[in-house]
Amino acid sequence: MNIFIIFATFCFGIFHIIGYYGLIKQINTNRKIQFVSIALLLINFIVMLIYLFIRNLEIPDIIIRSLSLTILIALLLCALGSLNIIFIIIGRYARFIPNTLISKILACIIPIGLIIGIYEAQKTPELITKTIEIKNLKKDINIMLISDIHISNLISKEKIQNIINLANSTEPDIIVLAGDIIDSYENIIKDKVVLLGELNAKYGTYFVLGNHEFIFDANKSLEIIDRLNNIQPLINESIIIDDNINLIGISDLMGRRVGYLEPDINKSLKDTNDNLPKILISHQPNIINELDSNVDLILSGHTHGGQVFPFTILAYLKNPFLYGLKTINNIQLYISQGAHLAVTYGRIGTQSEINLIKLRGKQ
Repeated sequence: MNIFIIFATFCFGIFHIIGYYGLIKQINTNRKIQFVSIALLLINFIVMLIYLFIRNLEIPDIIIRSLSLTILIALLLCALGSLNIIFIIIGRYARFIPNTLISKILACIIPIGLIIGIYEAQKTPELITKTIEIKNLKKDINIMLISDIHISNLISKEKIQNIINLANSTEPDIIVLAGDIIDSYENIIKDKVVLLGELNAKYGTYFVLGNHEFIFDANKSLEIIDRLNNIQPLINESIIIDDNINLIGISDLMGRRVGYLEPDINKSLKDTNDNLPKILISHQPNIINELDSNVDLILSGHTHGGQVFPFTILAYLKNPFLYGLKTINNIQLYISQGAHLAVTYGRIGTQSEINLIKLRGKQ
């Protein structure tokens, strides 16, 4: 957490500087206006730091969500400032481009982006249905994939309840919680996490760790999940569902960084039945780089679809792709954009979703 705060402080400080020199300073040369602009940017940066330090304290959700918007503002400033710098460079050679006008237009996008981001953040996730063909499947089976709820001060009980109701309404055979479900300390989320106990599937609900569970102590997250009774963690282990599929859960790659509950592929696959399809649940899709073709399908989350455009580009560079289904190394990989969001209360150019995966036998 301390490393994250230091890194975030540095990055968002740079974002504010880019926003000022690349965008705000270009709008008006009046020194008084520029002084006020600098003061407002400094206030946004200071409030952002306050948010990073207090976001996991017992403070009303509405306050935390409001403070988190300082990060969304910083992201918009950086993106639009960088874009304006490109226009300025082009404008040096194409004299007809009015740089001041473009700067003003781009600045107007900031409040528009905030409105869009907040609107998308508060929406109930979309239900995305995908049919995937799997060899050696004896019977059709439906899996509800839910990832990245990020239960914290950034999500309301009402939204969690809406996610649960939507998932249950599909009457799935299996529900999979694919990591980054818990994103705060127990005293902050205890009244919210118990709602997960209402998830209902024919063959049960299964949970794997994500990187954010490790931020707040993965062992404690497993304790919280265990108390819900109806949810079974799968940590480097597998279970056979209805003599039809191997459901395999692997610990998150973050375990290697912190030195406990590390992902173990060989252990995860040890008790699988080679005559049945192997469905592996991994929060981070990059696990595919360590697998050969002895797995039929990987279900993942983690990317959030990039969450805020154009930072989707960075998410794309760090992952095989952002969302949907692709075949890589003869393994089908499905990535969800996630049921909620992290760090800031905003989505731009992406959507929250839960995913009904309909597995059908391959002819």
